[in-house]
Amino acid sequence: MKKILGYISILILAISCTPAVPEKSISLDAVPALYPQYADVTIPCNIAPLTFRIEEEGSGFVTRFSAGEKELVVGGKEVLPTIEKWHELLSVASGKKIKVDVYVKKKGGWEHYLPFEIKVSSDSIDAYISYRLIPPSYVAYENLSICQRNLSTFDEDVIYSNFLITSEPDGQCINCHAYKNHKTDNMQFHARQHLGGTVFVHNGNAKKVNLKTDSTISAGVYPSFNPKYDVVAYSVNNTGQVFHTRNSNKVEVQDKASDVIVYNPVKETVAHVANGVDDLEVFPCWSADGKVLYYCSAHMERLDTTLNGDTEFVMRYKEIKYDILSRAWNPETGDFGKVDTVFSASALGKSATFPRVSPCGRYMLFALAEYGCFHIWHKDADLYILDLETREYWSLDKANSPYPESYHAWSSNGKWILFASRRDDTNYSRLYIAHINDDGTAEKAFLLPQESAEFYDFFDRSYNVPEFMVEAVKITPHEFSEVLRGESLNVKYVQNIK
Repeated sequence: MKKILGYISILILAISCTPAVPEKSISLDAVPALYPQYADVTIPCNIAPLTFRIEEEGSGFVTRFSAGEKELVVGGKEVLPTIEKWHELLSVASGKKIKVDVYVKKKGGWEHYLPFEIKVSSDSIDAYISYRLIPPSYVAYENLSICQRNLSTFDEDVIYSNFLITSEPDGQCINCHAYKNHKTDNMQFHARQHLGGTVFVHNGNAKKVNLKTDSTISAGVYPSFNPKYDVVAYSVNNTGQVFHTRNSNKVEVQDKASDVIVYNPVKETVAHVANGVDDLEVFPCWSADGKVLYYCSAHMERLDTTLNGDTEFVMRYKEIKYDILSRAWNPETGDFGKVDTVFSASALGKSATFPRVSPCGRYMLFALAEYGCFHIWHKDADLYILDLETREYWSLDKANSPYPESYHAWSSNGKWILFASRRDDTNYSRLYIAHINDDGTAEKAFLLPQESAEFYDFFDRSYNVPEFMVEAVKITPHEFSEVLRGESLNVKYVQNIK
């Protein structure tokens, strides 16, 4: 009998705690202060709940989401819709809008803030994203991980962590994860220093590859999988960091020497594509049909041979401006054609980096700033789109901010972009998502939602190199660690790749 009474008490308590929209309220002519501010954003029809905090003073809080006849009411200063109820709402709102009403109880009674809308696109988003999590320590990397996140929920898993085989005297940096056509049976990431090598997954089988040869500057750095053919382009780089004492950009990552190579994972061969003596060539990217290779290039001639090379780069860092070039590739012969200037940023007094071609092949997404190649630290860095047919270009104004935007990626359907931005506090890079319209313009970007609205207040990692995936990585972190403990497969340098 006591147990039955206990169940009845719990049921009564649950009913009494169910939030309800106030019957009487005073209407205000102001949108409520929220964090994150999701007013007027465009979201996918399959995204996880948008959780947020109402940043208004009060003793009670009620938020109503409504679309047509469907309604979701959530109580509390921290607005946390359940996953099940949220997806029920999205199914009704797809291709339409969600109206959001916020009520706050104050001394004079309930106040009803000006409602705002969230547009729900019928364009779905890929099931997963992945990213590297890194402390903003600039020089230390004792605790790094590459993680994957389910975008319909809040589930996150580790793809690989350097804690698995690293130790204090034998540090290991991990970076530059990439996939072929957003799938994970062909992917890669680099491990530097202790037990270093490129972990390369080819048709589901993982191996460790040493991409450094006697004819190349370094092992592979920034990768791009050819979407149609079994080759991967990399830049090979000699980079370094310098730190500002008064400049708000804080850090300069300098590309002191770089070329572009292509790797054939079947024949285990590499060949140069671009290696100009006085040119810095970096960030390769294949066209959608796999027959054109784009990359960034800056012309940099030494002017003072009495100076140490690194010193001259430090002194002239604002002069280094990258253009976007291309070379056609014949997969039958392996030959590359003549160099074509796709976008001359230097002629505008700017520097363009990180070209990424849309899956449809028409648009190129890139970052544009005043100088340099590492725009994630440059406050003026914004995202732009270039129409590859007309060569017109434009800023993604609704997605950009006064702070750095970079590390951008396309979804598999070309309807969404994912990028890193420092707009929240200027120190940590967070992930934002924006819808891309058919004409190549962007809608207002929204912050990657988390299970708690307070998540970003306490999360002390930056998000780095986000990528879309249509499926989760199947190989476990332990299996990756065993690959790294094994011997590296050395590649052979050849004159061309086919």
